[in-house]
Amino acid sequence: MQEGIETYPAESAANEEVTQTCAVHDYWDAHTLGFQYVTDPRLMPGTRAFFDHIRPWMSPFKFPWIMERIEREAALLSGRRLLEVGCGMGYVSLEFIRRGARVTATDLTPQAVSLTRRHFTLENVQAEDVRVQNVLSLSFHNDSFDAVWANGVVHATGDTALAIREIRRVLKPGGRAIISHFYRRRSWMYFLSKLGRENIEFQEEDPPVNEWHTDREILGMFEGFEIVEAVREHYRALPIARNGMKALLYRSLFRPAYNRLPEGLAKALAYKFSVTAVKKA
Repeated sequence: MQEGIETYPAESAANEEVTQTCAVHDYWDAHTLGFQYVTDPRLMPGTRAFFDHIRPWMSPFKFPWIMERIEREAALLSGRRLLEVGCGMGYVSLEFIRRGARVTATDLTPQAVSLTRRHFTLENVQAEDVRVQNVLSLSFHNDSFDAVWANGVVHATGDTALAIREIRRVLKPGGRAIISHFYRRRSWMYFLSKLGRENIEFQEEDPPVNEWHTDREILGMFEGFEIVEAVREHYRALPIARNGMKALLYRSLFRPAYNRLPEGLAKALAYKFSVTAVKKA
């Protein structure tokens, strides 16, 4: 430290927060969710063939419980305003638009927003808006939306609790927060990633932040909400789109052995936790 220059704790914490926010942005700008599933390098991003190619691996189709949740929530949202936080390439927002919701699709990075707009154009659907937004500092007014959807997003922001507070702020009283896929501590994936030193998102590199929480910690973040549903999910090991020795061991040894566990024990080790909650007046 230079003589005569004093660093204060608050200033240091603020600098660390900015650094982390930039790192999260840069990672996801370079790793838009979906690119890890491309197996044909000849496919041009943003083409119909590209979107069709990765569709089976995207959340509404890879995880059947996500499509069930979309169907349930869309039935409540026809003609109402839905904000999606972390839209990726727009697969979830697309399903809500088709079911009559007035969707605002947002993502942290310009590349994801551009791909979502292109995806909607190809599918001939119209969102109310598609724009860059950071869930830690949303630009929308208080009480703007009837529902907010976030799938596999808030745990990767660096401040899960702040993300949920921002979601609550922009919800109307009685609005629904549909937050899927918090990462559970002491889950099968937690141990597999730690002991096996395996990246979760992209095989070559994980994001700078992936927060793991207990169920109690997650529920404790929903202050000012009434919990409608809190459920453990992804308690069976599913197919993966990876190659290499670890992927071979997963397919041939771990997955068949783990999936023989009794359902009760498997749920105790579930990878993900999802919450649907209503904003109190």
